[in-house]
Parts: sequence; structure tokens; C-alpha cells
Amino acid sequence: MGVNRAFPATAALALAVLAASGGSAAAVPESATAQCNPISISYTFDNDQTGGWWVVETSMTCSPANYFKRYNLIIYDRPHTKDFVFENTGYVTGSYSKTTIVPATPAGAKKSACVSARSELYYFDKTQIDEEKRNSCFNTAAP
Repeated sequence: MGVNRAFPATAALALAVLAASGGSAAAVPESATAQCNPISISYTFDNDQTGGWWVVETSMTCSPANYFKRYNLIIYDRPHTKDFVFENTGYVTGSYSKTTIVPATPAGAKKSACVSARSELYYFDKTQIDEEKRNSCFNTAAP
């Protein structure tokens, strides 16, 4: 019952706020909606007469667009002997997208590759607001 009695008071307060703001809901500040989106990683096998390879597509974005972001991408073989990509953007205001070619391996090699991606969002004073991380591995043998 307490909820039912409180509801009219809550509704009256909401109506008063709407009336004071000219009849529409107040705009939400950019900082309240600032976030990094889930990181997208996809793998597509391709080949020609010379052999096969994996096309690895990585995309990262954070919003709002005018805030600072930093992106980090590492793609390496496993067991780890080399990096296919090792990239840190520093502070940028755009999104990040990268296409990387990873050589296919023979089925008997039992090798894989791993993608480690991280996006970070910062206020103008470079205080971190949000981050998103994703790690994903895949078998590099030709299908």
C-alpha cells in the first residue's frame, strides 16, 4: 500500500519537473550516456592457388564522438612466437577498425591465433570513464 500512496506524489513531482522544463523531459548530459560499445571481432577464411589465410576484422567504438578514446589491439599466434598486430592508438576522437591477415596452418599443426582488444573512453581531462575488453582465439587450420 505504501507504494500506491507514494505514486501520486511521485507523479506530481514528475509533472512539476516537466512543466518547469517547458513541457518536455530534460536532456540527458553526454557524460551520462558515455560508453564503449561491445568489441566486434570476426574471422573469415579465404584462399587462392598460393594457399589460405584468415581475414580478421576488428572494430571498436566509444561514444560520444568528441570524447577522447584509446584503442589497443594485439593479434598473436599460439603458442606465442610472433605478433601479427601490436597497435596502440594513443588518444583519438574517432572509432577504430582494422583488417589483419593471419596465415592458415596445416591441420596437423594444431595452431591457433588470439585477438586481444581493448577500448577506453576518457573525459576531456583524460579521466577514464569506461572500457571494454575482449579476448578471442580461433584455430588457424584451413577448414
